[in-house]
Amino acid sequence: MLPAVTLNRRIAHRMLQGHVWVYSSEIERVHGAPAPGDVVAVLDHGGRPLAWGFYNPTSKIAVRILTRRECSIDREFLRERIKNAIAHRDAILPGRPARRLVNSEGDLLPGLIVDQYADVLVVQCTTAGIDKRLSVIVEILCELVHPRAIIERNDIPIRVHEGLEQRTGVLFGAHEGPIRVRVGDVEFPCDPLNPHKTGLYLDQQMTWQAVANFVRPAARVLDVFCHMGGFALHALRAGAGQATAIDSAQESINGAKLAATWAGVGDRLTTRCENAFDVLKELDAAGKRFDVIILDPPSFSRSKATVEGALRGYKEIHLRALRMLDPGGVLATFSCSHHINAQAYMEMIVDAANDAHRLLRREAIYGASPDHPVLPAVPESEYLKGFALRVLAG
Repeated sequence: MLPAVTLNRRIAHRMLQGHVWVYSSEIERVHGAPAPGDVVAVLDHGGRPLAWGFYNPTSKIAVRILTRRECSIDREFLRERIKNAIAHRDAILPGRPARRLVNSEGDLLPGLIVDQYADVLVVQCTTAGIDKRLSVIVEILCELVHPRAIIERNDIPIRVHEGLEQRTGVLFGAHEGPIRVRVGDVEFPCDPLNPHKTGLYLDQQMTWQAVANFVRPAARVLDVFCHMGGFALHALRAGAGQATAIDSAQESINGAKLAATWAGVGDRLTTRCENAFDVLKELDAAGKRFDVIILDPPSFSRSKATVEGALRGYKEIHLRALRMLDPGGVLATFSCSHHINAQAYMEMIVDAANDAHRLLRREAIYGASPDHPVLPAVPESEYLKGFALRVLAG
């Protein structure tokens, strides 16, 4: 008989409204002796099965739902889910050499991330259930995608909370160092074994192109927390006269310079490998002006306890950026912290605009690229939010 967990009858369970997580505090009883990564049935207090998912007693999220219909969670189940995820990308982003093929809960495969960089795949396993089945998943990816290499980047902090070891390496084929791959409209150097996520950030490639639509000929662009300069390089390709890209990681700045050279815009790109807060303070104090400013920082909030401090940090960079935009200028701003929702983020922006004596008009709302699907019943899957805002004369 399949192991099972019974939900606590005294708790209102989000799972009943479509969420895919069951916290350990929401479980009244565990039936059998399921090991980390085993499949369990989720029962209501009357013993009726509601769903089936991966179990992990080490994690605060004790069960991650896979399905609400009774079936075998076997190789064929995984193959069908992965096949459907790839088919979805083929439909929404056809011909893209770089894309996310599998996006964890968004593809009903909680804990599995698969990114594609041309003929190289990068896999991350963030749950015990997926990690336990990694060898089978690699076989399935070889069958469906026929990659030259599959690399694992299982060196992320979340694995510690799942009781999993940290690992990186080549799972299939051979990795011979950095590759050159097109993301959006620009080619970038990519080493899937570098410290930044799975090689590059893929969730903004559609937004790079969308923000570039605000660029006018000879525009002055400032790309803050730029990583490899995706926004700056797309702006330059759109006709910007000059772009300044700021990041604290020298490796990222080196990648931005190389990508700019490949794109033929290197002579119009200025890079600064410095702390973004310090550079913004310096530019603001010097009275610098820009036509388009992009703020795309890393998460300032890793938990609910840090939200207040994060909002202060966000407000500081927005206040300085807004002071450097004259009427007609555009601010494109993003937050990747799911602990700060879009409403709270916009309220912070409005507060900063008031202090900067700027009146804003919202021009666009952004989220992650469509290869990072969102489940409305799982708000945590909609981590990235962004806005384009134009300064008005008032």
